[in-house]
Amino acid sequence: MVDLILTALVQSELSLAVDPWAPYVCARHNEQAGDAALAGFFLCVSCRDRYSTRAFSGKAPEWVSGEVVDGYCGHCNERYDDIRLAQWFLCNICERVLRSIGRGIASAKYVHQVWEQAIPAAALGLTLVETDPPQLRPRGRRTDADRISLPDFTLYSGSAPVAGFELKSGKKAATRTGGIGEPMARFQLDTTDCDDILAVIAREAVPVYLIHVQVLGRAHPPTERYYGVGLWWTDLWTMEQHFKNVDIRSRETRNAAYFDTSMFRLPDAFAAHLGSGGLERDRARLVERTPQLYRPA
Repeated sequence: MVDLILTALVQSELSLAVDPWAPYVCARHNEQAGDAALAGFFLCVSCRDRYSTRAFSGKAPEWVSGEVVDGYCGHCNERYDDIRLAQWFLCNICERVLRSIGRGIASAKYVHQVWEQAIPAAALGLTLVETDPPQLRPRGRRTDADRISLPDFTLYSGSAPVAGFELKSGKKAATRTGGIGEPMARFQLDTTDCDDILAVIAREAVPVYLIHVQVLGRAHPPTERYYGVGLWWTDLWTMEQHFKNVDIRSRETRNAAYFDTSMFRLPDAFAAHLGSGGLERDRARLVERTPQLYRPA
């Protein structure tokens, strides 16, 4: 009936009055959302364009500041003298996702930094490549290629993959050693991420390791810069031993597996793992058995 009314209005070149109190349309998933509100991001010119074209399906900002500032881009984390504040209408979930990508980019850069400083991989003929970098995309629009589980980083010996790394980042340290401030009480990993890790193992037959990076923001008014300040890692068998339970993530509806943080080790332990033939041992262990990362509640 509603469709018939709307069709009749269009045919008569009429339309319903605009509801001044209707919920705003979230720019990322292009639907009305009761919690959608203006969200502001300090961005460089290139990243502002990327937000519009990649995350918001071409939608321009609702507003862009006429004032330029010298500061750090909230996405690429680089410093420019022409940063501007741009605003879009976003629901709470989409805003959190977009703000996390800038931290994810800073986290990935820190992985490369620690790798070059602490891991003698080059001497062993190994090369670390970022194979699944953080990406801007509209909510709910994933291609078939996106659905293929990829590790965030892949370790190669020549052209052959020998290990993968799943990268997670957060504001808290994993343990009391190697980070800043009070460490997290427990570590959470979405069960879908656990499944992705196991899918990579099934396809590539190589061990996958989990990395946690502590990323902190420091004010460079009116902008903020993200810094990687700590890195920890663990293997899947240790994760299996330290699994605690599955629960729903706070503020969301996704299930997450929770682990005891004593499973984490510092980068020098991974250097020793590489040097002692740990990759080969872990690959042989996979032939015997794939670890069970979580058990459904």
